[in-house]
Amino acid sequence: MKIDIREANGTDLDHGLLETLSSLAHVGLTSEKAREIFRARLRTGARTYVAVADGRIIGTVSLLIEQKFIHGGGLVGHIEDVAVHGSHQNQGIASNLVRHAIAEARQQGCYKVVLGCYDSLAPFYERLGFRRHDVGMRLDLNTCYNTTGAAG
Repeated sequence: MKIDIREANGTDLDHGLLETLSSLAHVGLTSEKAREIFRARLRTGARTYVAVADGRIIGTVSLLIEQKFIHGGGLVGHIEDVAVHGSHQNQGIASNLVRHAIAEARQQGCYKVVLGCYDSLAPFYERLGFRRHDVGMRLDLNTCYNTTGAAG
């Protein structure tokens, strides 16, 4: 199976992008709301990349680039939302998506790339060259969502 990795576009929302993301976490968006969020993310510089096979999205990763006050205003790439459709997992797709995001961050001039993951996924990312660093912390502000994304 031939897989292409490219930047996502708005039509990808109807060709498996949201379904693929649902393998990672509950999406809970209408197509209209997803398009609105996609446009807003583009305006802020967030980029989403997709793995495509036979016209369907089977994997995705997001890259957010932050300019720091430290390191002379250097850029940091944040990798988020690495997801592969359940029927295509364990085929190297996630590895290729992460490598693509790293290459994009390097091309944009980032001095480092960071991501957060569960302990169980650390060996996967270590095989891609990441190392454990710091302690990840999280504070959930909204613990219950309805289908509109509002706190319930």
